[in-house]
Amino acid sequence: MRRIGRWASWAGAALAIALLLLAAGQASSTAPLLLVFQANLHGVAIGDYHGGGQALAPLSPRVIDDANRDVMNTPVPTATAREPEPVVASPAPSQQLPSTAPTPTPVSTTVPTGSITGTAQDSQTALGIANALVSLSPAGLSTVTSSNGTFSFASVPADTYTLSASATGYQTASASVTVTAGHNANINLHLVSTAPIGSVQGVVKSGATGKVVVGATVTVTPGVLATVTDSTGYYGFPNVTPGTYTLTITAAGYQSYSQTITVASGHTVKANGSLTPV
Repeated sequence: MRRIGRWASWAGAALAIALLLLAAGQASSTAPLLLVFQANLHGVAIGDYHGGGQALAPLSPRVIDDANRDVMNTPVPTATAREPEPVVASPAPSQQLPSTAPTPTPVSTTVPTGSITGTAQDSQTALGIANALVSLSPAGLSTVTSSNGTFSFASVPADTYTLSASATGYQTASASVTVTAGHNANINLHLVSTAPIGSVQGVVKSGATGKVVVGATVTVTPGVLATVTDSTGYYGFPNVTPGTYTLTITAAGYQSYSQTITVASGHTVKANGSLTPV
């Protein structure tokens, strides 16, 4: 009985050793480990058939006792207390700082404007020309003159323009005009007639002495024709539209002189003046 108990003790120790060898075999290879236990009167033998069977020498009782003591005295691993991870504070949300940039001033889209008025006139008679077409460029504006030749353009952007007027029986006349914001520009356009013209000329003398009067002023009305006599007392109007006019002569130290003349196309009217001293 005592021998049987000893064998049981050896068998237990052998089993413990087998379990250790099994764990080591599993860590070093994926192939299954086959252990065979063999017991006889001399001890316990362990066979390893991993990859091929080969019997091992029997273990002595002392070796088994030492193995049992190692198993009993092997410290059981305990869980190591894990230090808590430091808590990292989340960054505070960024705050939108108020803008210090100045608020842009709205740009006014209102265009400053002015106006234009005037008259389209006959260059000789200074009479207004009705129904003349007046154009303003580059604004692209146009209008027609009234019965007395007047025209107007309102709300014209401030700038410099070319003003042109055309009418039947007249050459086109044009002039430059500058429009200033809030102001009116007045300009008259003088159109030259394309009809056949005549002329007027003469000599002005003193009625008392018969000598020529130098520097006498001669005008033809209606119209804007005016001139002065030269050193020989001569005056002349080379381009006069056919029609009836009043010729007036004035000079210092003399009474005013006037007469009616009729100008015909292609003809020259000779109108001499005799002035009476005051």
